[in-house]
Amino acid sequence: MSTTHIQPLPNVRGRMSYTELGEGKKRTRNIREQTNRIAAQMGDMGTREDFIRFCSAMRRQSQGTRLNEGYELRVSWSPEELSRDSPEDIQRACEYGYALCKEVAPNAPCWVTVHTDGEGGCVHVHATIANHDLVSGTAIAHGTDHATVKRKNDRLSREMGFTVVGPEPARERTTWAERKGQFGIESFERVLGNRVADARDHASNMEEFREELKVRGVELTETRKVDEKTGEETVGWSYKSRDPYGKSRRKRRRRASNLADDLTREGIEAYFEAKQRELEAPEQDAPAPEVLPDVPETAEPAAQPSADSALDVYDLDRAYVSEMASDLQKAHIHRSREEGKSFMDERYERLVEARNHPDEQLAKLRDDVDAARREFHASKEARDTLQHPCPGLLAGMHVFAKAGCNARDPVSRMMADMTAMMLHMMIQQVLAEERRRQREEAERRVYESRKNMWDAEKRLKAAEKALSNEDEREKRLKSERMRRRVKEAEQRAPVRTPRSADKDTQFDE
Repeated sequence: MSTTHIQPLPNVRGRMSYTELGEGKKRTRNIREQTNRIAAQMGDMGTREDFIRFCSAMRRQSQGTRLNEGYELRVSWSPEELSRDSPEDIQRACEYGYALCKEVAPNAPCWVTVHTDGEGGCVHVHATIANHDLVSGTAIAHGTDHATVKRKNDRLSREMGFTVVGPEPARERTTWAERKGQFGIESFERVLGNRVADARDHASNMEEFREELKVRGVELTETRKVDEKTGEETVGWSYKSRDPYGKSRRKRRRRASNLADDLTREGIEAYFEAKQRELEAPEQDAPAPEVLPDVPETAEPAAQPSADSALDVYDLDRAYVSEMASDLQKAHIHRSREEGKSFMDERYERLVEARNHPDEQLAKLRDDVDAARREFHASKEARDTLQHPCPGLLAGMHVFAKAGCNARDPVSRMMADMTAMMLHMMIQQVLAEERRRQREEAERRVYESRKNMWDAEKRLKAAEKALSNEDEREKRLKSERMRRRVKEAEQRAPVRTPRSADKDTQFDE
């Protein structure tokens, strides 16, 4: 479990000097021996000195309107959770401190220092955040109070596998569509929730839902509990499936309530009940079709939006870029930690740049989309495909999108939209089937390599057994040879006459 504390820093240089050398006798000894107390460090500048100068320059540039050059965020873990003797735990603490800084102030530079020389022997970090937002160009406006920092620290601790002090916060009833964005792209919770939600959407009742779960490799377990006082019985669901991104690809389990409320037993039953009511609704309750007035042939057609290509309906937004960069950043940190290496590389810097400056990335993406649209319009192959009696999926989407826009009555537009949706679902199914095939191929290669490993172990055990049998046979032969030699020696020895106790008789006297 971790504890946090945040405080303003009018002078960043003094605090950074303390985190590097300490104070009192410890500082004197470090200066004399040219050592420091830094166990690990990382930041957004080239060196510690560059970060200190940046904080000081930003405060001077504000011409006295800023009271603080930055903020210090301290995070400490118990020795049972992170050991100061483990390099992996020290690096994990450093990466966690950096990630927490980005949760508190996403657009502000920071510098993280890890210490292991505390009195209690706890691993702790001193994370300094510059009081300057690179996007707005102003000081950090909010998010530096202790309650906000504690809340963000608890949420990030749960995401990164640390324990949290205190009870779990009360959750509001959520749906998986709202909830899945809170998990990482390659997290087990997101993969499992997508499988369960997909099985629910392709089923019409509870029996079909259970069959769809089996098809997707998900096991459903029911846990029944009875209250001793009231006698009320409650049923809880949990889902179990194989983690495709885990190190050992083992099966893991999650309670349905930890994923989303609409994936629990009550949520699934309510979903199928609502779906059944929709099917049983009488047709006469449907609204009558709209009758349009006759339009003279000489009248000009109403202006319709351009639909020369299916690409024209796609538009980028600034929020898409920031959200995607943030998800990719978390996935990159998770994968680097699993591979046992630091995530501070060129790719991570590009992701941070995209998250801090989404406008520039948005402009580049829009240029790429515009270029793709121009290439599509100018391509002779695309025009020939549209004239072919059996166009492809992309051409079919173009035809139905254009037909839907040019249709004058609501029924025609509705049919064109439904057809376009069906084509979209077909493309998704094809992509899902391709991903499933690739996953099965990867699993097959893993199983083959595991089989080869087991065969090698069997051959090794057989060789060891053969050597052991050979040693026993040699010992047995050696023992038999010794017994045979002793017997031969006894046979070659002369026969001695036993001596009599009577001396006169023995010498014939």
